[in-house]
Amino acid sequence: MLALSCKRPAEETPPPAPDAHPSRGVVVPLADGWSARVGAENSLTVGPPGRAVLRIDLRPGAAAAKPDSEALAKAFVAGLDGGTSSVAVKKKDQDGFSWVSFKLSLGTGGPRGAGAPGEPALLGAKVLGDDLFLCATLPGASESEVESAAKACEGISYSAGP
Repeated sequence: MLALSCKRPAEETPPPAPDAHPSRGVVVPLADGWSARVGAENSLTVGPPGRAVLRIDLRPGAAAAKPDSEALAKAFVAGLDGGTSSVAVKKKDQDGFSWVSFKLSLGTGGPRGAGAPGEPALLGAKVLGDDLFLCATLPGASESEVESAAKACEGISYSAGP
């Protein structure tokens, strides 16, 4: 499970989870007005009030498996059925962080949960030490929310111990 700290003093930092590293938590820089919640499968979801825009999953000890932007794009396209198309819009590979953004267009028989035609989406991967963080926007995110999600994923860090 993730222990969370946000870079805004108005929010409290939850106590570390029992299996979290005892001397550090995860810090995620959030856009103004956004908050973070522990989601399904111990993931972290962040977004504006009332909805999640970004899901972050921790893979402890998996840093060596970090995909680059090309691998993220290939994995994304491979997960789509034949009725959906996508276009990679931007890619970034730098300093232990990779991401790729897309525009999704629905054809016939699109995947469950796919968004409206031309909907933006982002996949990212961030390495911290031996750990890998995987980030993905959720259906319904706007262009500006996808940009904020990319900044949040890129800015993930560990807090210093107490």
